[in-house]
Amino acid sequence: MDEVFYHRPVLLNEASAYLLENNSSKGYGVYVDCTLGGGGYTKKIIESQPEAKVIAIDRDVYAIEHCRKVLAEFGSRVIFVQNNFGSIKQIIHDAGFEKVNGIVMDLGLSTYQLNYEDGFSYQKDTMLDMRADKSQKLTAKDVLNRYDEKQLTKIFYDYGELKYGRQFAKEIVHLRNKKKLETTFELVELIREKVPPRYLNSDLSKLFQALRIEVNSELSNLEKVLDDGAECLEEGGVIAAVSYHSLEDRIVKNKLRSNEKLKVLTKKPVEPGEEEVAGNIRARSAKLRAAQRI
Repeated sequence: MDEVFYHRPVLLNEASAYLLENNSSKGYGVYVDCTLGGGGYTKKIIESQPEAKVIAIDRDVYAIEHCRKVLAEFGSRVIFVQNNFGSIKQIIHDAGFEKVNGIVMDLGLSTYQLNYEDGFSYQKDTMLDMRADKSQKLTAKDVLNRYDEKQLTKIFYDYGELKYGRQFAKEIVHLRNKKKLETTFELVELIREKVPPRYLNSDLSKLFQALRIEVNSELSNLEKVLDDGAECLEEGGVIAAVSYHSLEDRIVKNKLRSNEKLKVLTKKPVEPGEEEVAGNIRARSAKLRAAQRI
């Protein structure tokens, strides 16, 4: 299983240029790849910086296992950590460092998660799981069957920006009183009955996004990694983040702009070109923002 099959890194060259073209590392710096995935960013950093080390983080144990194999040639230069990137400050400390020279994160789902892990895709009939870290208890099934109508409505509005979030919540509560929701296709069929065909894929995408964000506390962890990550940067170090929807991009933009210790390097977000989108349709909504520690 190669890194492209597992996850094709988006805006790899653009993000790496911001990350590596600063004066703080001199070729032997310490970097953090917050979303290891298929190892694309970590490999790029290691190959571009002759003596650099990368702290490679992922919540998904399968990503860690995959990259231990594909990055084995780099030995101790890659420090693998199966954890939540919201714990970045503790992770860096536990790895034996206080400051790092760069931090990168690609916030998109991996191809592996969409194709092989339960609950992430509405196009596959699997159990309603959606946990990036399988050791945690909360699943999408728990959210759908235990949260009350008000809680579900809030999640669908806040995390999915769903116009009909209240109606969806009401229908879910009505259905589960007869039978608990167990699988993705049970949820898909419920929504299919309420949404015109031309809006179905869009609404399903937003609904699954909302559930995934809730299950994995994605937005609160993103806020934390941006705040704590900035604290852990050496002077001149760069933090670069690739986001895929407006909720993520808004947080990245606001956090980078409001931090007095950072200088924003991207006045407007960098977006993938036509060639990259043609080769990887999931890149079409990506936006890269970067800032430097001053």
